[in-house]
Amino acid sequence: MANNEQINSLINQLSQRLNADSSQVKDALQKGNLDKVLKNMDQKQAQKISAILSDPEESRKVLSSPQAQALIKKLMG
Repeated sequence: MANNEQINSLINQLSQRLNADSSQVKDALQKGNLDKVLKNMDQKQAQKISAILSDPEESRKVLSSPQAQALIKKLMG
């Protein structure tokens, strides 16, 4: 199980890749509003993430990873 330090590390890594403030990324993840975060991304990256999110099978694969599960568990309280 991931601890708070690991979760924060994942959020920080994601925020660096998205060129966004980590508090914005965390807030967007908690609210389920990634549009604000995606607009800061490279267009190719944003398209790739949008494609994954629009494909139920790909979304399931990504969301079932141990890292994603730990992050979801943390964000959901």
